[in-house]
Amino acid sequence: MKILKILLAGIGLILVVTVLAVVVFLATFDANQYKQDLAQTIQQQTGRELVFEGDIGLTFYPALGMNLGSMRFANAPGFGDQPMLAVQAASVSVDLLSLISLSPQIDQLVLEGLNINLQKNEQGKTNWDDLVVEEKAAVDGKPVQDETVDKSPRDLSTVAGSFGGFNISGANLLWKDASAGVEYQVQDLNLTSGRMAPGEVFPVQLNLNVQSPGQLDSKVALTAQVLLDLPRIQMNSLQLQTSANGAMIPVDNLQLDLSGDLEFNLNTQKLAINGFSTQVQSQGGVLLKSESNFSGEVGFDIEAQQLTVGALDLQAHLTDPALPAGKLSTGISAGQMSLSLPQNAIDLQELQWTLNENRFSGFVKVGDYTIPALDFALTTPNFNVDSLLGETTGPQPVVSETPIPAEDIQISLPMDLLRSLKLNGQLEVGTLVAQKLTFNEVLLKVTADSGIIDLKPLKMNLYDGQFNGAVQVNAQGQVPVYQVNKKLSSFQIGQFLQDYMNDDLVSGNANVDVNLTASGEWLSELKSSLNGSMQVQVLDGALKGFNLRHEVDKAKAKFKGQTVPQQEARKTDFSALNLSGVIKDGVFSSDDLKVEAPLIRVGGQGSANLAEETVNYLVNAKLVGTTKGQEGGEADELSGLEIPVAITGPWLAPKIDVQLDEMMKARLDAEKARIRDEVAKKKAAVEKQLAAEKAKLKAAQEKEAAAKKAQLQKKKELAEAKHKAELEARKKAEKEKAEKKLEEKLKKLF
Repeated sequence: MKILKILLAGIGLILVVTVLAVVVFLATFDANQYKQDLAQTIQQQTGRELVFEGDIGLTFYPALGMNLGSMRFANAPGFGDQPMLAVQAASVSVDLLSLISLSPQIDQLVLEGLNINLQKNEQGKTNWDDLVVEEKAAVDGKPVQDETVDKSPRDLSTVAGSFGGFNISGANLLWKDASAGVEYQVQDLNLTSGRMAPGEVFPVQLNLNVQSPGQLDSKVALTAQVLLDLPRIQMNSLQLQTSANGAMIPVDNLQLDLSGDLEFNLNTQKLAINGFSTQVQSQGGVLLKSESNFSGEVGFDIEAQQLTVGALDLQAHLTDPALPAGKLSTGISAGQMSLSLPQNAIDLQELQWTLNENRFSGFVKVGDYTIPALDFALTTPNFNVDSLLGETTGPQPVVSETPIPAEDIQISLPMDLLRSLKLNGQLEVGTLVAQKLTFNEVLLKVTADSGIIDLKPLKMNLYDGQFNGAVQVNAQGQVPVYQVNKKLSSFQIGQFLQDYMNDDLVSGNANVDVNLTASGEWLSELKSSLNGSMQVQVLDGALKGFNLRHEVDKAKAKFKGQTVPQQEARKTDFSALNLSGVIKDGVFSSDDLKVEAPLIRVGGQGSANLAEETVNYLVNAKLVGTTKGQEGGEADELSGLEIPVAITGPWLAPKIDVQLDEMMKARLDAEKARIRDEVAKKKAAVEKQLAAEKAKLKAAQEKEAAAKKAQLQKKKELAEAKHKAELEARKKAEKEKAEKKLEEKLKKLF
């Protein structure tokens, strides 16, 4: 009982002290003097006028508070007569019992008719610059930090008491930037909340309109259940609805609905949104209609500026007559998306990307989206470009006696972007359908650095053949430079042209090797600047559109005055076609055409103008020596002759001209050549016979001369022998005579 009495006495004492304090406050507080002192202080500190219209009213029970009435705060000089801030009525109060319990509960802050006027003039100065305290002078280009300010995170978990919330109605905000020529107005802003107390959930509701004259008209509505469990702030059942229209947005009407549960930690500066979902709908404008949905588990580290989205799912459905097939559905889902604002980097892992029925999987990494720098690897089993673009047929062939100038097309590339682009990616497609063409096992690797974009390698299987190529775009100069290298092996060119053009102008098993360079921003420039080389080999095929053998037979019949034979097929079959040449300034030139066809052999030379799509080619057709064994015919009278055939005009409908004069000249030349050959043969035979007689006579003469020479030689030898014998006899006689004299002398001596 004693303790109870002490408690009651203490409470009574507190009540008495409180009542006395309130009485003293009411007796001594002069509200009007207070507003004059406040206005004077504001005038001294800012140089602006703060005006209270009407008296300040006080309330005592059940809440101690103040009704400020209407007031206005003057604008900065040079920004007009309208006040910078004005309010029609404002009030706030404190519950007396909460004061007694030392847990003050402030009643709602009520603001009615709040008007805020924010402006920037043409020089870039705002109407609040004079109210901002200037920072300390910088040292070495860095602002000096105010060491008196405690920048460590505040522990707000000990905050006691409650706040009755906000009740702001009819508020308006004006932002006018004369330097940029823009103006935004927030109108009819209404913000209400329940009683705000630590550990207790309270509702928040916000409604406002945002307008920019002639540019934007939007409405925003927000509701949420807020929990202040400091340092954590939770917003559960968050619902945000926005509708907008105007010239600023590319649609006639935009509707956005956002929902989720939000949690923010004041100490760690980390934001998390669970069950985040956004729906966006639009009508008119750029698109007739669009619907998109975005959902995921969102985490944002404000200090590290790192955004993470788990279980990302983005779906969009677009409808418009300008779209292929009138509509487009696309979606992106990923196990995780990471966004680093300091590094300007995005990382999408376990990516699934859909375009209508086409589905790609892989990853995308953006190292720096300001450059941009991108790494990716995407694969898809099927990619139907025709279905995506709403195309059911390929281009139709244009057949005309005279070439029809095609409309020039500008191929404008973002050169500055390509120069800064850093790219390393790979795309794999199981089956690709484009322009009614089917490609299998497509592999494309693309790299870009310092304005050089390489598509290398580019591989695929198509029409029973293989394609290996490389494409380079050089964007370092003023205009792009293209380089193309490609090889086609064992390629069924007829099936390809039939699917692409609905007409197989050439058929057969083709091998093609092309190396090209070109530069320019218009299609005409690319064609006229084309340079390079090309080699083509086609086996077991046909040239559709003309029958070369029939053209020769027709010309021969006309020359003889005979009936023109009926054409069986408007094509020229061949067992082999070989052609190579060079391309210079858009003109392809070749001098080694070789076609091996039944009953005919073809060679030729000429050119094709790629820019004008015309051909100027002279073909030399030679009929085989006999048709025996080929349809059982007899030898053709023109066999062995080279028959010139001029092919000129548009390459899709060329004019075929078998030149009869040239043919007859060739025949006459051939006859002359035959006679010359016969004369030459007879002359050679006579010369051979004469040479033989001369040789025989010469041999006889040489034999007779040799016999005479031998006879003379024999006589000479006999005479020489006789003379020698005589000399020997003389020598012997002289010797004997000398010996005899010597003997006689010796006899005389003895």
